[in-house]
Amino acid sequence: MRIELAGRNPLRQRRELRADFHGDTENLVLDARGLQWVSPLELAAIVTMGTAAADGGREVRLLVPRDPKIASYLVRMNVVELLKPFAEIEGSIPSQVRRDHSDKLLEVAKVTPANIDDMNETLGRLVTARLGPEAGRAAFRSLAELLSNATTHGLSKTGAFTAAQLYSGTLSRTPGFEFAVCDSGDGIRKVLSNTTNQDLEGPVALERALDGGNRSPEGRGHGLPNLWRQAIRGGKGGELMLRSGSAVATATLRAEPTSICSRVAESVDGTWAWLRVRLS
Repeated sequence: MRIELAGRNPLRQRRELRADFHGDTENLVLDARGLQWVSPLELAAIVTMGTAAADGGREVRLLVPRDPKIASYLVRMNVVELLKPFAEIEGSIPSQVRRDHSDKLLEVAKVTPANIDDMNETLGRLVTARLGPEAGRAAFRSLAELLSNATTHGLSKTGAFTAAQLYSGTLSRTPGFEFAVCDSGDGIRKVLSNTTNQDLEGPVALERALDGGNRSPEGRGHGLPNLWRQAIRGGKGGELMLRSGSAVATATLRAEPTSICSRVAESVDGTWAWLRVRLS
């Protein structure tokens, strides 16, 4: 199978994955040659898809972006490093001297139950330093909820991958904080079906998750309404995207939140979550 990753933020701005050669179960080609801009969602998803495919015995290839700046960013954000042990990397890989930008980004990293506390601490310092104490704490709680879901319901032997980036708005035109975590676990539909004893359709399962319909006795689960309550505490709001199985949901996080859930043709394993907290 070949998945085309082209343009600006293809996994965030397009509901459908651009994929072909669906019957090819021996290979996965991640074609990033046409990438023009990439968010934490694309970064984490590329590594998650490649890792899960390799674990399933498939040959994995990454076609490096033609734009040297985008290719350099994939190197900077650990995408190439994490795929290299099992994937064929095709294209020019820029060399670079890595500088410490821990005040503005979190490179793609594997998150597991063993390191989730450290990951939460790292993200907490990042958002609090840049968003301020109140907004930072609110954003941190949202991130912790998403990471918790990825390491409980989304737990799999290949793990989950996360990334984060602060944008000043100079290049992206939209200042804010973006975060993503992608796993290849059971997926929201299966999790909710197990807990409710109902075989929920993909879009219905995502709607239920957004409404907080899967809270465990311990208070954990896909109880996502807290995300928008936290996101609007600083008065700026934000957006949330969930992709799980054959469904995609997008939610505008504000005082009166709105969401759109729909079925898509190309399904994904597990759950992908992307969160943006606006700074202006």
